[in-house]
Amino acid sequence: MTMEEKISMQIMMRLRQIIQEMSRHSKQLQEKYKITLPQLICLNEIADHGPIAIGALTQIVFINNSTVTGIIDRLERRNLVQRVRISKDRRQVHVEITQDGQNFLENAPTPIHHRFMEKLEKMTSRDVSLLMWGLELLVDMLAQADPSSSLPSPPLHLMETEDDMSVPNGNI
Repeated sequence: MTMEEKISMQIMMRLRQIIQEMSRHSKQLQEKYKITLPQLICLNEIADHGPIAIGALTQIVFINNSTVTGIIDRLERRNLVQRVRISKDRRQVHVEITQDGQNFLENAPTPIHHRFMEKLEKMTSRDVSLLMWGLELLVDMLAQADPSSSLPSPPLHLMETEDDMSVPNGNI
């Protein structure tokens, strides 16, 4: 196996670990709060963006339209959101949060595990920027985008001290 193949395999294993942790957190949310992680993310975005079209919501949360429609159906059954018509055109339906939804969010957990939030808050802004850039780079590399497009550059304040960057645990 070449070095690039080994690195690719390690990256894929780390991604798999991230997926497992997100799945575990989603199960905990389901058990304790009777809501899944995608439902909580959608509910937060609906609260933040006011009445919003389902198509616009799908673009914000990166979940396909049919899945978001199912999520909205389940949230609506719990009276956390409601569909509203915003014009005389009956095809234009938006989703807005209800008072029950607002009340739920006031007591709801964060969409990401509490330990993660605590660790993130302890990181320097430089490290947070580096983490965000790395994630953006990874998404761009995995996306089915134009292969000739350039990858995102690191934030300028990170490029100044490039020689002191190290890889955690000394390996990739």
